[in-house]
Amino acid sequence: MHRVEEREGVAEQASILAWALAVGALGSAPALAFRWAASALPDLVWPGAPDLVQAVARAPAALRIAVPTLGLLLAGLVLVAGERAGAGRGWDILEAVRLRDGVLPLRATLVRAASSLVTVASAGPVGREGAIVLLPAALGSALGRRARLPPRRLRLLVACGAAAGLACAYNTPLGAALFTMEIVFGTFSLEALAPLVVASATGTLLARHLFGPAPVFELPPLVLGSAGEVAAVALLGVLAGLGASAFLGALRAAGALWRRARLPRPASMALAGLAVGAAVLAYPEVVGNGREAIADLFRSPVAPSHALALLGLRLVLTPLAVGAGTVGGVFTPTLFLGAMLGSAFGAGVQALLPSAGADPRAWAVVGMGAFLAGTTHAPLTAVVMVFEMTLDYGVAVPLLVGAALAAVVATRLARASVYTEALSRAGAPPGPAAAGRDRVRDVMAAEHIAVPPDLPLPEVLSRLLAARRNHLYVADDAGRFLGAVSLHDATRIAGEAPDPSAFAAADVMNRRFEATFPDESLERVLDRFGRQSCERLPVLDGPRSRRLLGTASKRDILALYARALVAGPPAGPDGAAPGKA
Repeated sequence: MHRVEEREGVAEQASILAWALAVGALGSAPALAFRWAASALPDLVWPGAPDLVQAVARAPAALRIAVPTLGLLLAGLVLVAGERAGAGRGWDILEAVRLRDGVLPLRATLVRAASSLVTVASAGPVGREGAIVLLPAALGSALGRRARLPPRRLRLLVACGAAAGLACAYNTPLGAALFTMEIVFGTFSLEALAPLVVASATGTLLARHLFGPAPVFELPPLVLGSAGEVAAVALLGVLAGLGASAFLGALRAAGALWRRARLPRPASMALAGLAVGAAVLAYPEVVGNGREAIADLFRSPVAPSHALALLGLRLVLTPLAVGAGTVGGVFTPTLFLGAMLGSAFGAGVQALLPSAGADPRAWAVVGMGAFLAGTTHAPLTAVVMVFEMTLDYGVAVPLLVGAALAAVVATRLARASVYTEALSRAGAPPGPAAAGRDRVRDVMAAEHIAVPPDLPLPEVLSRLLAARRNHLYVADDAGRFLGAVSLHDATRIAGEAPDPSAFAAADVMNRRFEATFPDESLERVLDRFGRQSCERLPVLDGPRSRRLLGTASKRDILALYARALVAGPPAGPDGAAPGKA
């Protein structure tokens, strides 16, 4: 029987990898076609220069205002026409994976991609990567539904399509897989990693065959390594975290602004385009997703005041466009924000520390990674993505420091990331798939080790060692939880005290030890684990009676998240995912 189950498991994994390869290959075709069109069409609308920024800078003032305004108006009309034709409004990948059992409508996605293409051609201030990722994801969903795959497989195919699309957009095979794992699924799972890597690697190989193997941003070798520079990187990380939170706040505020205005979607988008047109009269670098401006910055650094002006304008223009309903990504605009912040910061460091001698472009690279980590709340993914886009190892360590600190600051200021904010409004928590649905009772172990408060310290140590636990709980005769004794504290006091037997459990216990309750969400429990250094938390029957019922293990909670990662939320009675009307 065991061998039969093992063979079935191997066959299932082989089937999943085959599907991932198919989605990666077939899904890359529309993604690469969109990438080519998104590169070619702006040259037709803005001719006469080697890149978009220079073309816009040379265009007449009337054209600079008219093209973004009319372009976003037309993009809005495309969306309205698609909805009236029965395509529906559509939704994004996170909603498809976490709320809709992997269903991502293909017709609605094609309409959204067409609208995005119009926006990109007219230099709207959003990223083209949104449609590049959506198209293969929707194709994967369509293939899986035609093959009548179960929701667990369907969600994974949508994620594989997203990974392939992101790899096609940026030539980042590992970063695309990690991004999908950490952002789309919300946690890591070995079961999903292999298919995602297969899909993203397939997309990368096809993209490199058509567009070449060069990284997105070509840079000379850069180095940031002195002690003073690393300390400055920490400050840059904090600033990037603050900036990322401001960006998320601007997205929220712009969405609220347009909702209060109650204008038709095309009209709102046209007004956002008008704001873009007015801005490019003085600052043509804010057109498009910002990729050309970043490349220009790496070729020739700009003045700090100019970089800060571009940073401020992008913080306004992109949220205005996204809030108005423009279809597009915020990934590359986030990189633009980080590059400008890093460039201005690097100029300030050079002014204060002339001996540092670091290339200003190195600070821009670190700024990109730190800002991306702040907006996504995913520092590892941000570091890998920026590294693969630049292939510059000289700033790897500062990049890690800046990204980690930016993520810490941003998560303290905003619970949701730039990607999970909309998902939260759709009815899902911003954490992993299991968060918010499962409760402590689902992982609670009834067994626990409790000692009376008057137990002598040597006996407490003996029980700690016998139980092979780092903590013992202290409870009174009625079973009420009083606190916890840690092995570290018990050992230290026993070694320092002349007579350890003079101490009892109540003397050495932590009376403020975190505890949880059976109906508490696992997401909340993970917050408690973040405040309390331990592997288990006591489970109490209530905040007043505090009777000890059992324990909740961090390992069990993470294991449940890993299983829920691919299995996803169960469908409701009518087949719809929970939280949907």
